[in-house]
Amino acid sequence: MADQSSEPYAGNKLLSEVETSFWIPLVEISADLVRVIDKQTKSKMQAHTNFTEAALLAYLASVFESGMSMTELSNRLNLSASRVTRIIQDMEAKGLVTSNQSKLDKRSNIVRITKVGVSRLNEDGPVHIDTIREVVFSKLSEAEMKTLAKLLTRIRQSLAEADHNLT
Repeated sequence: MADQSSEPYAGNKLLSEVETSFWIPLVEISADLVRVIDKQTKSKMQAHTNFTEAALLAYLASVFESGMSMTELSNRLNLSASRVTRIIQDMEAKGLVTSNQSKLDKRSNIVRITKVGVSRLNEDGPVHIDTIREVVFSKLSEAEMKTLAKLLTRIRQSLAEADHNLT
């Protein structure tokens, strides 16, 4: 009869107490962040764009002239290509963005923000920013935010390296 330990995953197979105390909230935050920000901005009844649309408009505004490929948007937003395509199609129908075939790579579409999109970003951006400040930043000191930013950047770099190694 095999040794039946009362400890599940005996050995180093479980996260340590410290690792668990970090990992569980990190997973919960990643699952809740966009949902809660969206819910809060909608409850204020001021924003016409959801969090993802606002983020997309902000990315596109940062590269106003050149635009951004659908693939790059997908990577930055951490969404599937098909999901980004649907979002872009909806936003294009509202006149917020344009999507045209790349002159350099016919397989790629370049998305650009329109004047209507800039106007919407200027209108909705402050609502999203105020909500983010209220829900996230107001709970942290500037020093805590700087420390957390450094730590999250290290984690993000590690994820990028691991992801690159898989491709």
